[in-house]
Parts: sequence; C-alpha cells; structure tokens
Amino acid sequence: MKNFNEARLKEELDNVIKCSLKKDVFSGACLSFSTLKNSMRWSRTYSYGTTEKSGSKTRIQQSTYFDLASLTKPLVTTLSIAVLIEEGLLCLEDELSDCCGWKVPEDKKRITISHLLTHSSGLPAHKPYYKKLHEVPQHQKSKELLKWILEEQLCFLPGTDNLYSDLGFILLGFIIEEKTGVPLDVLWEKKVIIPLKLQKWLLFTKNKSFDTGLYAVTQKCVWSGKMLCGVVHDDNCRAMGGVGGHAGLFGTAPALLSLCEHLIEQFKDREEHPSYSSVLLRHLLARVGNSSWAYGFDSPTRGNSSSGRFFSDESRGHLGFTGTSFWIDFERETAIVLLTNRVHSTDNIDKIKKLRPLVHDIIMTNIL
Repeated sequence: MKNFNEARLKEELDNVIKCSLKKDVFSGACLSFSTLKNSMRWSRTYSYGTTEKSGSKTRIQQSTYFDLASLTKPLVTTLSIAVLIEEGLLCLEDELSDCCGWKVPEDKKRITISHLLTHSSGLPAHKPYYKKLHEVPQHQKSKELLKWILEEQLCFLPGTDNLYSDLGFILLGFIIEEKTGVPLDVLWEKKVIIPLKLQKWLLFTKNKSFDTGLYAVTQKCVWSGKMLCGVVHDDNCRAMGGVGGHAGLFGTAPALLSLCEHLIEQFKDREEHPSYSSVLLRHLLARVGNSSWAYGFDSPTRGNSSSGRFFSDESRGHLGFTGTSFWIDFERETAIVLLTNRVHSTDNIDKIKKLRPLVHDIIMTNIL
C-alpha cells in the first residue's frame, strides 16, 4: 500500500457525501471500510439528524441501526442455507417437488435451491402481497403467502435466464423453516450470528418493537401513514411480521463490516465457523453460469458496478433498496460498507447509483 493519507481521504469523502446530503440523496449515512492486509479500519458518519424519538432528532452515530433491506438475502438466507447443507438437510440441487412436503404446481417442480439462490427460478421479481397479506391472521400468513407464490406464473423456464426475485428468497425462507422446524430468525441468530458475537448489533427478529431513538428513519408506511423507524421498510416483509428470506435485517455499519471481515478470514482459511465449513462458503461465493450471481451474493459487472472500477473479479457484495450496500474484495482482503437511508429523502435511485461507485473509487484509490 502506498503512503496512506487519512486527511486527504477524509476530505475527498466529505466533499462527495456532504454534497449528497445537500442534494437530499439521503439524510444520514455511515461509511466503514477495512483492509486486512494492512490492519486498517476506518469509519465515519454523516447526517443532518435522521433518527426520531418523541419529536426530537438525533444525529447518526456509529451505533445507529439501519434497515439493511436486501442485504438480508446473502447475509441471512444464504448463510442459513449453508447451515442446512452442512447438516445434511438440504442440497443445492434439491428440487421443490422433493425437498418440501408442499403441493407444488407442475411448472415449479423442477425449481432447485440453486435456482432460487441465483435468481434463475423464473419467479417474478416482486408482487405487492402486502395489500392483502396484512389482513390475514398472523398464524395463517405464511401458509397464504406460500400459496400465492406457488400460484404465480413463471417468467421463464427455471435455469434458462436470471431475474432478481424477492419471491424466490421469500420461498427460501419458508424452505429453511420447513426443513428445520425452527423460525428463520431464531435459526439464523443461534447458528450464524451468535457464534460471531454480533447478535447485539445485527438484528433479525420477528414482531419485536425497537427503540426508535437508535434507528435511522426510512419512509412512511403506506397503510398507516406513520414514519418507519426501527420497523422494516419492505411492505411485504412488514406484513409478514418483520422477518422474511428477502428482507428484515437491521444493523450498524461497524458490525456489518465485522461480518464482512469474518467472511474474508474464513474464505482465506484463517478462521472457522462452527456451523459451516470454509470449503462450503467458498462454493457459495463462486459465480454461477454466465450471470453476475453467486449463491445470493452479487459480483461486479465490469464497467457498470456499484463497487466502482477497482474491485477485483474475486469480489462479492449486495445492494439494499433502502440505500445500503457492502462489497468485499477477497483478493485484496478489503471490505466497504455504505449504509444510508436514501428512501427517507427520495424515491429516485439515480442519485445513489451515481454516488456508490464514486465512494468506492475514492477509498480504493487512497488505499491501494
């Protein structure tokens, strides 16, 4: 690494992120990164005051929890699937018709766990199930939602194309619960996150109210009109009770960075996880077919990646609709976490799309 100039890095990042604040790209952010080869760890917050409690506002802190949205997919669902594979309860090539005791329509019987994890099942991207799901009694929600998903018309034959799908990951959450007899949030906390001692800072809990003073606000609820703070932003997940295979995870930037660092250490065989092997983790992080997708994790698309220009092909990450992201370069042993609440300020995703690669490029050019 060339001589690291922290003052220059801080100035460059402050310029672009404070400009984004003025342009209402978001009202608060926390940025954390580390490079393990050089034992460097850096974190900084930006805000105009974006948590609300009793009508007052509090500035974003390192301990502020953000709604991580679709980061749930790789960090909760994929890692939970890893637990089931390691325990012999599931295989990636298991088909829906064989792995669960559900009545599966003919067109979906050949959908595999692999198809669901790599967004190649043919299931639609999204459906506004919340419009009718929030009226269903709590004890029947999962059954009704499963029925609706299995009744959806496929967009293409399984394995013939890729379409990013919330529905596929909701289905994976149900599969995990069906195979283990344990709620998804309980399994993930016990098997995945408690062994890493991050359970206080990465939260995934059904039907639990949180102290709103600790959470970045997102947006108003479409059916109550109340501001969402410590309540999941995704409408379908909120109607499900706050936990799904596609959304529901909350966390702080330093804790998410710690999880990314652990993934690097395990990938490099310098750490172990008691619930799944390093060999299995590396397999799940491998790209599948001609798409950018690994098993739940995304990889950079050359010339058009939110990770910018300098992350290697051995990088994996994911974006969250609320304005969150993580990118891990396993070759350079570097991870960058950018958490914002961009849905609090705007529905326009173009602004955050322009900011993400710029932030990543500033960091990488300063530390490489």
